[in-house]
Amino acid sequence: MAQLMKGAAGVKVTRLIRLDYGDNVFTPPADDESVVPVDIGEYSESRTTGVLGATASDLTAIYHRTNVPDELKSVIPTDLSFMTTRVISTAGSGTYKYRADRQDVPAGKSWLHGNGSECEQLSRAIGSLGVRDLVLPEVLRKLAIPAPSSGEAIDGVATVMHAGSGSLGEFGDETLHDDPVIVAQLRERRDVPQVAWRLWVGPDRLPRRVHLTLSYPTTGDEQLKTAVVEVDFTGWGSDVLIAPPPSDQVHEAGICLAPEPD
Repeated sequence: MAQLMKGAAGVKVTRLIRLDYGDNVFTPPADDESVVPVDIGEYSESRTTGVLGATASDLTAIYHRTNVPDELKSVIPTDLSFMTTRVISTAGSGTYKYRADRQDVPAGKSWLHGNGSECEQLSRAIGSLGVRDLVLPEVLRKLAIPAPSSGEAIDGVATVMHAGSGSLGEFGDETLHDDPVIVAQLRERRDVPQVAWRLWVGPDRLPRRVHLTLSYPTTGDEQLKTAVVEVDFTGWGSDVLIAPPPSDQVHEAGICLAPEPD
């Protein structure tokens, strides 16, 4: 895998995320003339496509609402094209975020830029299984611990499948942060959410597909119940050209940005 993500080579990725907020709850307002749904979420599905290189990524996500009842589609918008997001992340240059509605950037600018080093550090300390994490050898080794079974053919390649479950925190590393208070807070959060996974690996030992189901605790503050994530990797070793956007289109955020679309 290291050889196939060397120099300007990389891999193509597609990711589908489905969010489940549980049963919609309808609460009548004071005049009792209509009902409004709660716990419906900002979106319920996202599709991300793009490329990963050895030290950079270029990913674009589009968002959908698929959980709006028919009788409310005239009230709650299902067109979320304004949320379409492209994120370019390059080692040493941080993260650049473009959103179709130009959210958080002043007039005349298109991209928001932030230094991603702190974000990446905190994400790995808490535990994360983003697109970039799923090609890290240390993460793949953990996903591949369960004994393999025969898997399906993916893109004409025979695979074996590893299936397991555990805490998302198992994929983090609190030693990446040197603040003992932050480390203590991160440890308190390590048991949530829980994650079940299936990893398909080809005979060349390259990951071909990952399926994740994340289960969140039921509390008064938590609306999201589960998240299902499906990621496919194709074109290992293909040419990947990733560069920061034009500097005159960039607005400095002054804060860290997530290294990929949510």
